[in-house]
Amino acid sequence: MTTNMVVRPSAATLSTIHALVTAQALAHPDAIAVVCDNGSISYAELDRRSDCIAARLCRVGATHGTLVAIGMERSIDMIVGLLGILKSGAAYLPIDPAYPKDRLEFMLQDAQPKALLTSSASRSGLPSSEDATILLIDEEDDDVDASVVATLQALAPSDGDALAYVIYTSGSTGRPKGCQVTHRNVVRLFSSTEHWFDFGPTDVWTFFHSHAFDFSVWEIWGALAYGGRVVVVPYLASRSPKDFHALLIRERVTAMGRMEKLCQRRSRDSADSSAKTRGDGDDAFTRHDT
Repeated sequence: MTTNMVVRPSAATLSTIHALVTAQALAHPDAIAVVCDNGSISYAELDRRSDCIAARLCRVGATHGTLVAIGMERSIDMIVGLLGILKSGAAYLPIDPAYPKDRLEFMLQDAQPKALLTSSASRSGLPSSEDATILLIDEEDDDVDASVVATLQALAPSDGDALAYVIYTSGSTGRPKGCQVTHRNVVRLFSSTEHWFDFGPTDVWTFFHSHAFDFSVWEIWGALAYGGRVVVVPYLASRSPKDFHALLIRERVTAMGRMEKLCQRRSRDSADSSAKTRGDGDDAFTRHDT
């Protein structure tokens, strides 16, 4: 049953990403969390399925202080997997199958993740990793019992200083370098910008960028931290201004990363004087009031 409770990242007791999402699942279990093509998942189902992934990861050694690589196409499964990694206590290492193979091989060798979470469809496009256990997300367990969930909750980091993810730089000035970001960094990003955007559970966000690009943190966790809805943008739609524009209208999107070339086309087709933008460069952040 959905309640009228409003959960915000500025709450002092919520210092981790997964704690924010779990709080939204408790407050609004029936609300839609993620939409992709013709599929969707509620907050309650996202919470349940990510518990299953976390349990599987814990069995292969994922825990506080370890990394789990995740490589697959943008999808509902990807977001389930990202949340499951955080619930296991590990930090996630985003691996984009579209990246050059030698870059992926370097990242896996350099980061030494405990496991690699992928899908049957994406597995063939990823390099092998001798030390990482391969887990296919589409072979997840159907359920976990209450005792396993309680154990996961006890093991998952509650300290905001725990590592949340590692994203590698482009390597344009040399070899790529892994940038480590803590839960506190992410939670503070949202709490310190609340007065700019006033996000809430009625907001609909686009997940447009690669999960290996840091702007995806806004697109995924910004939406879920406020109880909003994530709309996964299919690859082909992300390359077509016309299709992307149609998606924005169909899903009634209120929050998006501003991709300058696409927005120039969109502004010609549909001017919106209520848009609010923060940020610099090609990926400024825009919120639309509906």
